[in-house]
Amino acid sequence: MSRILVVGGGAIGGITAAGVDADVVVLDANEAHVAKLSDPGLVINEAAPVKLEAVSTVDALDGEFDFALIAVKAPLHHVAIPPLVERGGIGAFVTLGNGLIQDRMVELVGEGNLLACLVEWGGSNVGPGELIRDSEGGYAVGELDGTITDRAQQLAAALEPIGHTRVTDNVRGMIWTKLQVNSTFTGLSAISGLRYGGVAEQGADAVFALWEEGVTVARAQDLRLEEMHHVDPYAFGPAPLRKMMEHMANVRPSMLQDLDAGRETEVDVVNGGVATKGRELGIPTPHNDKVVELVHSMERGERAPDPQYLHEVAKA
Repeated sequence: MSRILVVGGGAIGGITAAGVDADVVVLDANEAHVAKLSDPGLVINEAAPVKLEAVSTVDALDGEFDFALIAVKAPLHHVAIPPLVERGGIGAFVTLGNGLIQDRMVELVGEGNLLACLVEWGGSNVGPGELIRDSEGGYAVGELDGTITDRAQQLAAALEPIGHTRVTDNVRGMIWTKLQVNSTFTGLSAISGLRYGGVAEQGADAVFALWEEGVTVARAQDLRLEEMHHVDPYAFGPAPLRKMMEHMANVRPSMLQDLDAGRETEVDVVNGGVATKGRELGIPTPHNDKVVELVHSMERGERAPDPQYLHEVAKA
């Protein structure tokens, strides 16, 4: 059985830790949350508590781990990861986060020490020791160079009980496929205050504009996008949008949760990731640029989420 360290016990990390087929330890800086994880245990969707071994400092960790699953947000990577690299004893680091974070993480953990893992479901934090899983789905695991390795298959087997997990030779294409969803729906959810379903109903023009920008930038990189929730990313329109919302309408993404809590968001690696790559390739991305602008203004307290901003993005 694998031994896995989950770094960050919030919605993605906590739900993963509770269901993974492994000897698991959670590392989370929130001491109140850590205490609840240990006793009475983590409550997911009001089910019976699941007791987890959890610590709040790197110094409290004991032994070696096959994998360290990094589930903290991108702005915290430079704080959370270096102490683990210095400690050693970790076979491979694994990205669980959103956006174009992989190359930045390689700089922190070293070439060859990173696996990419795409999470295809969503969750929300309720309070210490309590989380909600608000959509179904599994994971996709892969090496950044496209090879199929034993360690990727080992991790996929451990994650399978949580949701169907596949090993892919196209992880960079899948990273952008997920970025399509996040840059389209997460940013719009954050600026509007709506769940994904509300965004689809009230902001379809903005949805299609952002989606087209992302596909254009992906094509310029020769990336191969893949189906997500039975939707062909190259043939996105009203009917595929309705199909996608059958699985995702209830998602309340972390970017909106961060704005509500007064925390820094990941917009710079989500919509900002599309925009940055577009600039590198000489491709305008005005709709993604507008989302970045609006989210940063909300981080500064200059605006508050409101559905009216969906129309601003559509007109950008």
